[in-house]
Amino acid sequence: MGHRQLTVSRGILLGLLSFLSLSLFARGEPGEEQVKAAFVYNFAKFVEWPESAFESKEDPMVLCIAGKDKVGAALQLLEQRAVQGRPLHVNVLPANRDSLKNVLCHILFIASSEEQRQQDLLAELENAPVLTVADNIEFVKQGGMISLYVEAQRVQFSINQNATHNNGLKLSARMLQLARMPR
Repeated sequence: MGHRQLTVSRGILLGLLSFLSLSLFARGEPGEEQVKAAFVYNFAKFVEWPESAFESKEDPMVLCIAGKDKVGAALQLLEQRAVQGRPLHVNVLPANRDSLKNVLCHILFIASSEEQRQQDLLAELENAPVLTVADNIEFVKQGGMISLYVEAQRVQFSINQNATHNNGLKLSARMLQLARMPR
């Protein structure tokens, strides 16, 4: 595929993902935090977890939120939406929680308030099939899986494929095509 055709394809896919993101919040123009929350929701549609991540086909997909910020608050509004045929359950982790032991998460969103602790959180999840997402551009460089950031007034994301592979998660080719490398 030629460079121009690849660029056009990426633009169309990014536009489609943005459209899907905006449709989650039907009232008014969504803010940055709502768009980022919608991206996290859509990521769940493009990731394949190992069978061992769920006890049964009826189990919910669990989105855990560590810390507090506007994106985390927007994510809470997604409770009970369907994703991959499962209800989405949102679990806001208590602020005083020191450990993720005995906490079931399929997706962990690390809020900006926890940026100083993100390395500790990632270390606890080493090799666990948990998709880790944070709202800072450096997250993937520090071993996280997906970084959300704003560039040219658009929400973008970058992916650490090694981290997803090491934890047994498979990302769709469509999602990988949309990922950007931050400048």
